[in-house]
Formats: sequence, C-alpha cells, structure tokens
Amino acid sequence: MDTSTVHTVGVVGSGAMGAGIVQVALSAGLTVILHDLDQDALRSAKAQVRSRLERMMEKGRLAPDVLAHMDDRLILAGELSAMAPAQLVIEAIVERLEPKQALFAELEKIVDAQAVLATNTSSLSVAAIARGCVHRERVCGMHFFNPVPLMQLVEVIGTPDSSEQAVQTALSLAARLDKTAVRVKDVPGFLVNLLGRAYTTEALHICHEGVASEAVIDSIMREAAGFRMGPFELMDLTGIDVNYPATHFIYQGFQQDPRLKTTILHEALFNAGRFGRKTGQGFHSYAQDSAATAGAGPGVVADVPALTAFIAEPGAGYEQLASEGMKLAAKDAADVILVSPCGEDAASACVRLGLEPAKVVAVDFLGIHNRFLTLMSPVGGNGVVHKLASQLRGLGYRVAVTRDSPGFVAPRIIAMIANLGCEVAQIGVAEKPEDIDVAMRLAQNYPHGPLEWAEQLGPCQVLEILQQLQSISGSDRYRPSLWLRRRAMLKLPIRTPD
Repeated sequence: MDTSTVHTVGVVGSGAMGAGIVQVALSAGLTVILHDLDQDALRSAKAQVRSRLERMMEKGRLAPDVLAHMDDRLILAGELSAMAPAQLVIEAIVERLEPKQALFAELEKIVDAQAVLATNTSSLSVAAIARGCVHRERVCGMHFFNPVPLMQLVEVIGTPDSSEQAVQTALSLAARLDKTAVRVKDVPGFLVNLLGRAYTTEALHICHEGVASEAVIDSIMREAAGFRMGPFELMDLTGIDVNYPATHFIYQGFQQDPRLKTTILHEALFNAGRFGRKTGQGFHSYAQDSAATAGAGPGVVADVPALTAFIAEPGAGYEQLASEGMKLAAKDAADVILVSPCGEDAASACVRLGLEPAKVVAVDFLGIHNRFLTLMSPVGGNGVVHKLASQLRGLGYRVAVTRDSPGFVAPRIIAMIANLGCEVAQIGVAEKPEDIDVAMRLAQNYPHGPLEWAEQLGPCQVLEILQQLQSISGSDRYRPSLWLRRRAMLKLPIRTPD
C-alpha cells in the first residue's frame, strides 16, 4: 500500500502514547479513529490533544486548519468495529502479550484486506503479537517514543512474516508524521532499548565492584563524557520498575549473553520497591526533590606542598598539566609517578613498567577538554592520589578519585557502548550502520552514537580496552564484537560494510 493511500489512521488505546500518536497524525492532516473501551478516557485524550494543538498554533507551529477541522477528523470510537475504514491501525494498549494478540486477531477481521496493523510495543516480540493472525504479513511494529510529539524517532520493526509493502507503508507514514524512521529487526529490545543496556549495566558493574559510588560515576559520565544524565540518574528517572524488567527480558532474549547482564544491586532495588524518582528513592534519594549530588570529591586541601611528578610513559594531557604549573622530576626524585594506561588497571601498569605502587597514580584525560580528570591508584598506595587530586583542583580542575579498575570509568563504559553498537551492526539489527548512531542520539540524547564513540576513541583503542578488561577480569562480558575486531585490526573505518 502506498502511503498516499493512507488518509485514515486508527489508534487503539487513549493513554499517553495513543494520545501522542493522535496529535502527530492530526498535525499531518490525517483523519484519526481513536478507540478505547473507556469513554471518559477518550474524552480526556481529545481534550489533551486539543489543548496541545492550541498551544502549538499560538506559537505559530501549526496550520490553523488543523484545529478548525479537528472535530471532523478525530473520531472517538467505543467499539472496535469503527476501525473498518482505517488503512493503517496502530495499537498502543497495555504492554502484555495476550491482550495484544487478542486485539490483532480481532482487528484483522474488521479492517480491509490491504490495511496494515502496527504495534507500538516497546519490547514484546512483534512476531509473537502477530501469531494469532491469519495474515501475518500485514503486521509490523511502529515503536514511538514518549512524549510522541517531541521525540523524533520511530522504530519500524519487520518480522520474518512482515511483507515489504507493510514495512514500507509504515516507514512512509512515519516520514509523513515528520519523524525519523529506522528499520530494525524483531529482536528483544529492538534497537534503542537493546543499545541502551550498555550505558547502565556497565555502570552497575563498576559500582558493584566498589570502584566508585553512583554519584561519582554519574559525575564522571556527565562531566568527562558529556552525557546529559549519569547512568544512575537516568535509571531513577525512567524507573527501576521499568528498566530492571526490560534489562532482564533482553538478557534472557539474547540467550543470557553476559554483555547484557545486570547486577544484584539492580535486582535488590527492584525487589525493595525503590523505583527512583517516582517513589522518592532509587539509586539516589529524592525525598526533598533534591538532585543527585555530583561526586568530584572534596575541595582543595590547604598547605599541601606541590608534588613533583615523573611521567612513566607518554600520554595526552601531560603537556597541558606541565604548562599549568605541574613540576616534573626524575623518576627517583619524583613524589608521584603518572601513568595513563589504555584498558589496564593501575596495578597491571605497575607490573608492566616495574614501578613502585606507593607512588603511582593513573590519570584519565578523557574529560580534560572540560577540565575534568579521573584519578586512581593501585592497591597499597600511600594516599598520594588524594594529594595529587588536591593539587589539580588548585589548578582549576574538577577531579574524581576512584579505586583501581581496568579501563577507568568513562572509557570502560564508552567501550561497552561502542562494542554493543558494533555487535548490533554485526548481527544486522539496524538496516544501515549509520542508523545505530541516529537512533541513540535522537531517542537517548547521547552526545555521540555508539559507532561515533568508536571513532572518537579510535577502534584500536576500544579493542585494546575490551581485551584488557577481558584479560584482567576473566569475564566473557568484555568479549569484543567481531565487527569491531576486524575493522580495528585492518585499520578500517568502523562503518565499513562487509
């Protein structure tokens, strides 16, 4: 079906998602049939849509005729049979498989034989939803993001049974609704929810290992890596009652791939009912509606003599520190020995370079552009790391101090984001590699998409971080994607197709 023949869209479910889809469809000049068994919910949805459209018109962002013809073009229907004229129906009901299956089986008896049936599910298998249908080829997914009028991305999901015509109709309709559509496979989590696991689950593992607190990890990812929200702040915002089951579902759906595994802390908060902002307590406390505190450590300590430093091996950022007043000395005369290992922990760097652990501090320069540094020292350090942190704060840097960890904090999380993006490219979840970055920037507001992060750090460096993590931890969680490994080894751009 050509999208030009779609002039009437059906929407089943008048909650936040359904009402949002109605709004963008009306704004695009379509006729919309909205069905809900609850008449009050239908009237409430219409009032909300009208109010939002009125505000858009006041701001000059809506053609006047949209509101003028709203009553003619929005049909409220208490009976599902009213969907008969729709050329495409979008389901936005409760996120449970059985009700969706029953609805689709009923819908295909009502609409025209050429009509497309789309589900707005965020995580359930589209193929499973279509299982009870006779004509499964007309079923696909159209996953909008909340709030629909503001979020630009739509995932269009094709199942093994979906016809090319059905998928193309959904893609074209998304464009007509002024959305950016990406075509993805019917896998657990689709594209965005699958890729979003890396940011939060790796932060959970870092916290689980005692490397840093939730507040410190959030601070590092905001200030060093440029994320708008830290991973724990993000989980508290979306709700642990949402992200824990989603993470578990995706982990099980991918045959318990360790790269997608969460931690007992995540499960414990879910079991305790500490769901985040909505309950006033999650990873952070919101009892006073207070924001999570940044964790860059204490301020400058007075009367600490300036440390002399020996740079054990070259690294980006040391020249800047020296130009700002850090005094350098020979190895034996230095107060502190500085290293910047790629993927190694400080302990491994000490052994490799034959250094005295008590003097060694590892520096992560990822956030130096924002005057933010992360420091860690090997086990058995004598506190020199805190003296150095104070000195750097005196130079105007914000500094986070963590326990020893392979990959520091930000490079470790970013490497996992990049690796999962490469794995998604390898197994073809997205139609095109560039869609991976587009989706995560639009839906999750990432400063860079997963493959862009691989380019920023360099594929060889990402591979090195992962290999060190896998070697030091012994965990298959850090298994590099074959997509990443081959392009890094051959020095090829990360988006190079097979």
